[in-house]
Amino acid sequence: MANFDLENIPGIGPSIKNKLNSIGIFNSNDLCFHLPINYQNRTKVIQLSNAEIGDEIFIECKVSSCQVLYRPRKMMIIKAADPSRSILIRFFYFNPGQAKQFRANKIIRLYGVLRIGNYGLEMIHPEYEIVDNPNLPTEQSLTAVYRTTKGLSQNQLRKFIKIAIKKYDQNNEIDLKKYGLVSKLSLINALGNIHFPDQSIATDDIAPGGRHPARERLIKEEMIAFQVGMASLKDRQAHLKSPALDCQRGWYESVLNNFPYSLTKAQQKVVEEIKNDISRTAPMMRLVQGDVGSGKTIVAAIAAAQSIDNNAQVAFMAPTTLLAEQHFINLQSYFPDYKESIALLTGSTKAKEKAKIKNGLKSGSIKLVIGTHALFQDDVSFLLLGLIVIDEQHRFGVNQRLSLRSKNIETALLPHQLTLTATPIPRTMAMSVYANMDISIIDELPPGRLPIQTSTLSLKKKDQLINRIEKACSAGSQVYWVCALIEESELMNANPVEQTYEQIVEEIPSIKCSFLHGKMKAEEKLETINNFKNGKVQVLVSTTVIEVGVDVPNADIMIIENAERFGLAQLHQLRGRIGRGSKQSHCILLHNDSIGDIAYQRMDILKNSTDGFYIAEKDLVIRGPGEIMGSQQTGVIPFKYTDLMRDSAYLEETKEIAEKIYKEDKTNSDKLIQRWLSGSIEFADA
Repeated sequence: MANFDLENIPGIGPSIKNKLNSIGIFNSNDLCFHLPINYQNRTKVIQLSNAEIGDEIFIECKVSSCQVLYRPRKMMIIKAADPSRSILIRFFYFNPGQAKQFRANKIIRLYGVLRIGNYGLEMIHPEYEIVDNPNLPTEQSLTAVYRTTKGLSQNQLRKFIKIAIKKYDQNNEIDLKKYGLVSKLSLINALGNIHFPDQSIATDDIAPGGRHPARERLIKEEMIAFQVGMASLKDRQAHLKSPALDCQRGWYESVLNNFPYSLTKAQQKVVEEIKNDISRTAPMMRLVQGDVGSGKTIVAAIAAAQSIDNNAQVAFMAPTTLLAEQHFINLQSYFPDYKESIALLTGSTKAKEKAKIKNGLKSGSIKLVIGTHALFQDDVSFLLLGLIVIDEQHRFGVNQRLSLRSKNIETALLPHQLTLTATPIPRTMAMSVYANMDISIIDELPPGRLPIQTSTLSLKKKDQLINRIEKACSAGSQVYWVCALIEESELMNANPVEQTYEQIVEEIPSIKCSFLHGKMKAEEKLETINNFKNGKVQVLVSTTVIEVGVDVPNADIMIIENAERFGLAQLHQLRGRIGRGSKQSHCILLHNDSIGDIAYQRMDILKNSTDGFYIAEKDLVIRGPGEIMGSQQTGVIPFKYTDLMRDSAYLEETKEIAEKIYKEDKTNSDKLIQRWLSGSIEFADA
């Protein structure tokens, strides 16, 4: 069966279809390529007496009682036991129907993290199943865990994917072996291995970052598609034109006069490179790499000033409202005499203000706009957009980035593009991957910064760490506590951030603590982070939403829980949120004891260095697993499964294959682009 619509799969109606669309699934092919982010081993029931505290385990218990408490907060507590020990199960998020499920003597299967509570063994918000048949066999393969959304359960996803894989059209295969691809697996066999791995396969091998042949097969094909797309892109870029921006007047002088520090030599060099680029009619496509805190924003501000002094407007794109607001504040301070010509446009901007900003962009009265995805709206247009600044490019879809390039009202000229990233990329790899871009590096930090002291600590000592926080906060410190974004239980809305927050509040009520995660409303996020900036909050428990853009000079402690779940680049990025002031800062990597050697290696590298480029090089050497979510660390075109840092060893092989296919086989070239880039290659230069 060929690629088919979602409506042809039993169980998918309009509501479920919309939820699938929201996570990038629009047809059966997308289901096949929606790969697991992790796996659970439910092939064997573990006795509580044999389990280790802190482990994720699969247990079977009999319910003795279930009750709902309302103090100190509403929660459902189930008492249960297996033949060896008893356990307490807590749910903070539940509905009345769920409470009725846990009747006495019911057999339940639970999957979750075993911990010690006040009353012995406990689990908080485990995944559960009511077992009507006591002889029900366990799973025969590892259980896949997928990226999902509210109202779309893991079980539903598993069922839909199984159907899509079963009906996969073998004619979709592209014979890459004749071009030199080394792989024993066909594409469909690779997909089957990844979605339904045999229990004998080690989780570390098959999970994101692993080196199972099935993973390698998919990564190599995606990299080939990327290289084919780059070749196609190069053929088209030669004909593009942009305005020449070579003047220096009021705005340019303003930013230099109001920047509080002298530019480092590295910043001066990059400024000169950008100045030369945008003075030409050929579109600038420049990537600026700079370690966290190296001063990329001021470099972008100087480029913006040069553009504005030529009567051309500037769009400064940020991936989050928090980061956009931070840039808005900074840029206003650089251009105090031109505040009326600077605007902030986000999803939370009020309708009246939005209309005013949009009119100002059309008339040209607004010269510099900082914005999030709100800039992509169809009714946003510019009199003359001369420069686009993109902060953390990989966080935007390529279609979105291109949409800005076609928003000039009176000219077909394309704006120049300046991309900023704090993700360190070794130069040799960057030159291969960003072949259509010029690359600049800011490899100096402002003077006076103290190196961040980094240490590791077992997750078993979390309670002790919480108590140590009280002393630090009493001495004037502020603390980031970052939790790994682990997928929610399919039946509950449990959030690891809120769980940690509750634990801190319970154990040290004297601390002013708050939490922050992506599901909060924009207004709530801004209020929370502003309270943290202003010192009203001492401990901020958060997901990686604070990874970029939140500058709080007084924050001097960073705790990263489940640090083994993050890649080196992301750990380094998170750590860069502290150390912005003159005070000594500390980063604590809180980890499970049951982790592999590679995870320990990654944390050791972070302990021994604060140099992002050194860390990136070491990351390439050890080829450790990437982030648990499989999030991409780089990409002109957004990758689905490839991590260019991790998978760089395949670059040369895939590049040679891609060159052959592009020159000799247009049909399969187009097929690869369509499959892996979903038509986005036409926007790859955005």
